[in-house]
Amino acid sequence: MFKRGLFMAVMAILSLACTKENPSEQAPHQTQMATLQVNVSDVVTTRATSVKDSQIGVGEGDIQVLVFNSDGNLVAFGKNNASSSNLTISLPTGVVKCYALVNSTENLSTVSKESVLLQKSSYLKNNATSKMEMIGSATKTVSAGVNSVTIAVKRFAAKVQIDKITPAFTSPAHKAMEFKLTGIYLINVNGSCPYSQVSTASTDNGLWYNRQKYVSGECNFLISDRFDSPVTLQLSADTVTPYTTSHYLYCYPNPTTTDSSADSWSHRYTRLVVETTLAGKTYYYPVNIPTPAANTLYQITNMKITGLGSDSPDKLVEKGTISVSITVTDWSTGFSKEVEY
Repeated sequence: MFKRGLFMAVMAILSLACTKENPSEQAPHQTQMATLQVNVSDVVTTRATSVKDSQIGVGEGDIQVLVFNSDGNLVAFGKNNASSSNLTISLPTGVVKCYALVNSTENLSTVSKESVLLQKSSYLKNNATSKMEMIGSATKTVSAGVNSVTIAVKRFAAKVQIDKITPAFTSPAHKAMEFKLTGIYLINVNGSCPYSQVSTASTDNGLWYNRQKYVSGECNFLISDRFDSPVTLQLSADTVTPYTTSHYLYCYPNPTTTDSSADSWSHRYTRLVVETTLAGKTYYYPVNIPTPAANTLYQITNMKITGLGSDSPDKLVEKGTISVSITVTDWSTGFSKEVEY
């Protein structure tokens, strides 16, 4: 009994000696902290294209920055209310993924995982033509001391632009009729977009605006230009006045790859619709916007109308020709084309 007690005492002394000689092996790991300055940029990727377009910048609203480690766990969150394009946050060293949300109406301070963030959606109704929601991300290896990272952000919305509408009827009878413009709008507009900015069938939550036709609703200020008074484009063959006021409309990405013209609602292409009257009868001139993508411009430089339109805003005119020319803009380019009916 005495010998066993002596043995245990000796082992305890040896253990204590080892601890003193190798303190680094026993001390808990100390996490190094660093400072990260986040600069949010939209100078190239989301710059407006004209004075009539949305003057949108990251200084227009709040910036929320979420930083995740390689395991997808949140390590830092910051919010800037000062209408500035940068903020500084403290975080552990290591490889991180930084996300910047601009002009978002949602409080993201409670998000703790990257997967949860990416499952969230932006909603078209929460945008304004002068304050659009944007997102961007960047990966950064953070070391001890002061670090910096620049995140380029992009709008969730696509822009549809029409610059000119020209009456050019080929029939003498149509040339003699009064031709008026009554509205320009988008139909079949998706109302939400995941934070990945890539819409799929699985991310569709059933929120769509102007299904197959114009309907007064909460997003009219983004997707519709209905005129209080019709604009006369032609009184007779000798009095033709092309319409040259540019219009800018905004929609969210539409993942539909196969169009439909069925009378009952189903997923189908987003369309730009020019609504007119010829001798008092309403005709529509729809243009497909296939799979519009985030932060992308779809531009109609001139719609040349040579014949009767469709009796439905959701059905294309069967006759006519379309010529297409692509131009480079400050937005990503979806298409830029002249349309002739």
